[in-house]
Amino acid sequence: MDIKALDEQGNPVDWWFIYKVPKLSPGPGTDGATGYEYVYYDSEIDKKDIKSRVMGESAFVLNSNKGALNLTLDSVFKNYPAPPDPTTGWLLYNDEMPVMTNLKDDGAKGHTKGVLAFDTATKTAYWLLHSWPKFTAPGSPTDPTPMYGQTYLCVSLDLDTAEEIAKQMMTYQEPQVYFPKTADLPASSFIYQLANEKTFAPPAASEHIDIATIGGMPFTVFAKNREWNNDFWNDLVGPGLGDDMDDETWIRGPIAPVADSDGIHKTFDIKYINLGSLGLHLAWPESHDHAKWGITLHKPYVCVGDINRMISQRKRGGGAIAFQNTTLWSALSKSSLVLAPPGHTRTEASQMILDTQVHHSENPLKTINPAPSPGKPRT
Repeated sequence: MDIKALDEQGNPVDWWFIYKVPKLSPGPGTDGATGYEYVYYDSEIDKKDIKSRVMGESAFVLNSNKGALNLTLDSVFKNYPAPPDPTTGWLLYNDEMPVMTNLKDDGAKGHTKGVLAFDTATKTAYWLLHSWPKFTAPGSPTDPTPMYGQTYLCVSLDLDTAEEIAKQMMTYQEPQVYFPKTADLPASSFIYQLANEKTFAPPAASEHIDIATIGGMPFTVFAKNREWNNDFWNDLVGPGLGDDMDDETWIRGPIAPVADSDGIHKTFDIKYINLGSLGLHLAWPESHDHAKWGITLHKPYVCVGDINRMISQRKRGGGAIAFQNTTLWSALSKSSLVLAPPGHTRTEASQMILDTQVHHSENPLKTINPAPSPGKPRT
């Protein structure tokens, strides 16, 4: 069986990206949302005429059996626990495991979430990297909480590349694996060893590997282990890409300083998301967002990860995929606000930032109640 990312209609694609909207109440500056709506972009859209290359709202919702995420997972897990073929297997991992596992989370494992599915006969695979806690749970009738924004990136791979990723995970991301199926992999396989929780004491380290999708799109996987004990986005990804970055991650408690370790590039936290530039009247503050993504300032790099930019997460393993795509980069740049929302001063914006980071306000919009408009890239 060919294991590949599937698009909104179930057709194979090289990769796709999803941004899930949080649950929103209608009010000033935004319509309401159930928390299962999402915007979507994929490699086939990227081949169209430049005017047709847009990231837009999906016709589907995530709490259904339709759309790219559900179809991609169902291609492997629809008859779970039986695989579609005896040569098909998978790794499921999440730092907050689904309730149905009845297992206790291990806080020493990586803050990392995803699915690595493969087939040994066709030598194909896909890797789904995402930010949704307690996901995925094959056979579960419900999805996890819709409360927060989340991101998902799925890439189609050959089996050798999937093995490279598994090898990196053993030392760096250190995932918490559940319900693995290794099919007929040999014991020497890194996927097999990761599934069987081969453990060792790795030295403090970070790394990046340059690989490609099965269709030839190059991407870099940045990763660090808990022993490294530095800021993932500030000290690894930004300097590694050689550019300033804007990052959207879950922020609770103290955050890392702005200056990067190379003394040149800086990493800024995104404070507000507005999808007005995509034609959607939906907007929310970072306190309503659990996604982990970043964009560089000058180069069109998009990064999708599973670890937050917080000092407390220096002691967790995790990673991110970085790739260049002008359309997706532009869409995310226009949707994010790093500076003050329109009509308000930086002083007011700073107070909102303080409230959302330290006081954990349930509705930080009440602080300055901005009327959002499409964001613009920071200059």
